[in-house]
Amino acid sequence: MDRYDFPNEPAQNKTRKPVRVSLGVFIISILLTGILIFSATFYWMKGYYGKFTEFEKLNELVELYEKNYFYDVDREQLSEFLVQAYLYGSGDRFAGYYTAEEWEEQQFSASGSSVGIGVYVSGSKNGDLRIAMVMDDSPAEEAGILPGDIITAVDGKSMDELGYEETLNLVKGAEGSSVVLGILRGEETLALTVVRSKYTPQTVYAETVIQDGALYGYVRIMEFLSIQTTYYQFRSAVSALTRAGVQGLIFDLRDNAGGDLNAILHILDYLLPEGPIVHIFHENEKNPVTYTSDANEIDLPMVVLANENTASAAELFTCALRDYGKAEIVGKKTFGKGCGQSGKQLSDGSVVFITTFLYNPPYSESYDGIGIFPDYEVDLSEEWRDENLFFVPHDQDDQLVKAIALITAAAADAQSR
Repeated sequence: MDRYDFPNEPAQNKTRKPVRVSLGVFIISILLTGILIFSATFYWMKGYYGKFTEFEKLNELVELYEKNYFYDVDREQLSEFLVQAYLYGSGDRFAGYYTAEEWEEQQFSASGSSVGIGVYVSGSKNGDLRIAMVMDDSPAEEAGILPGDIITAVDGKSMDELGYEETLNLVKGAEGSSVVLGILRGEETLALTVVRSKYTPQTVYAETVIQDGALYGYVRIMEFLSIQTTYYQFRSAVSALTRAGVQGLIFDLRDNAGGDLNAILHILDYLLPEGPIVHIFHENEKNPVTYTSDANEIDLPMVVLANENTASAAELFTCALRDYGKAEIVGKKTFGKGCGQSGKQLSDGSVVFITTFLYNPPYSESYDGIGIFPDYEVDLSEEWRDENLFFVPHDQDDQLVKAIALITAAAADAQSR
C-alpha cells in the first residue's frame, strides 16, 4: 500500500495554529513521526540490532538491562519509544508514524467523517484554551458552543489542573458518549453537555467581502485533508462565490501546514489552465512524474495570503498560482518544504510515512529549504502578531487589508480591458 502525502511539522506557535478536535486525532497538521519499525518484543529487537555493528552500543545496553535491571521492561512501551528514537535519529524531519488505531481514525477522518465534538481550538498567550471555530452541523454547534468560548473544565476537572494536552485528550471520546465542558463566555460561566458523534471536518471557510461597493470572495483553507473533504468543500465554496458575482478571490493559506497530494492536485486542476501542476522526483527515477491540469480554469483576479507556517501542499498551491500569473502573494516567506512522503503499511497495521520524493512547482525552481518569498511582504501589527488568525478582525489584519487592496486594483484593471 503506497499513499503519497505532504505531511509536515513546521514550528508553530500554539497561540496561532488551531487544533481540530476529533476522536483520537488532533490534527496539527498532518502528522507526527515515521520510521522503520521494530518488532513489539524485546528479544526480537535485540536480534535486530545484532545484525548491525553500528548499533553495538544499543546492543550492549540491552545486555546490561537483561542481566542487571531489577524490574521488568515493558517491551511494548520500549518498542514504541525506540520507534520514536529511530525517527529522531534518522534525520527525516517530515517522517510520520501512525499506530494501527491512529491510522484507522485518520482514514475515517480523511473519508469525510470524524467522531468528536467538531471544533478548532487554540491556546492563547495566557494559557486559555479557546474555541477558534465551530464547524457547521457539528455536535458542538448543536450544543450551543460559540467561537471565542474558553474551555475551563472537562467533566468537572479544571484545565488548570489538567493542562493543555490532557484537556484536549479528555474532550475526545467514543461516538454517542457525552462530555460536559466548563465554558467561560465573557463574564458568564456555563456547563454545556456535548454528545460526541460523527461530523464532517470543515477544512474550508468562505465568506464575501465588500470593498468600494464591489463583492470579493475570501476563502481560507485550514488543511488539505482529502479529495472527499477539502477538494469538494473548496470547489463548493468557490462555485458559490462565483455564482454570487464576486470580482476576485483571496485565498488564505496562512498557518496551513499542508496535507494530501491528491487533494491539492484536484484543487489546482480546478483553478489552473492546461499545463503542469507539479513535477515529482523519486530517488531511483531519472525523469520526474508530472501531473497536469486540463484547460478548464477559474478566470478571476486572485491573491494568496501566506506566512511562515504555510508549508508543503499549501506552498505548492501558492507557487503554482504565481507561476501561471494568476495571483500575487501577500504576507511572509513560507516554511520551505518541497519534499513528500510515501506511506507504507506494516504487518501490525501501523503505517509509516518516509520521505521518498522531492517536487517542483509548475515552472519555478524548488523551494525546499528556502521558502517562497511574497510579492508584498507584510507583517501583522504587534498587537495581533501572536494571535490566532480566527481572532484577528478583518479590518485590523494588515495582510488581509493589503490583499483586498490588490484584488480591488486587479479587478478594476480586468474590467477596463
